[in-house]
Amino acid sequence: MSTSSQPITPSVFAEAIKELPLESLHAEAAKLTNDMAKLLESNVALEAEKAVETEEGIKFLDDVIAENEGVVRWKEERIELLKVEVENRGQIWVDPRKAGEEEGEHQNGQQRSRVNGAGNDTAALHGQHGRAVDGDEGVYL
Repeated sequence: MSTSSQPITPSVFAEAIKELPLESLHAEAAKLTNDMAKLLESNVALEAEKAVETEEGIKFLDDVIAENEGVVRWKEERIELLKVEVENRGQIWVDPRKAGEEEGEHQNGQQRSRVNGAGNDTAALHGQHGRAVDGDEGVYL
C-alpha cells in the first residue's frame, strides 16, 4: 500500500458524483470552496514569512505556495464538475465562491452560506471535526 494517496481523476470524480443527492453536491462545493479559501489565506501568510527567511527558506516557501496553488486549481476543477452535474439535473448553479459573499448568513457566530438554493452548514453536515454525523460513513471525494 502506498504511503501517500492520490486524488481521484476528474473523470472518476464526475462519475462518482452522479450517484450523490443534490444536497451532497452543494455540500461538497461548499467544502471545496472553504478549503480553497484556507489555502489562499495560507499562501498570504507564507508570502509574508518570506521576508524573514533565508534563501533556502524562501525556496521552500515558494515550493509550498506553488503546491497550494496547484491544489486550489484541482479544487476549482472539481467545483466545475459539480456545476456540470447540477446543471445536467436541470438545476440552476450558483457559484459557492460568490454565494457566500452575496447571501451569507451569520447564525450562532458561525458562517452559513446559501449555495445553489440550499442552506449548507458544513459543521452540521460533517460534525465539528469533519466526521459525518449520525454514523454516516458517506463517500468522501
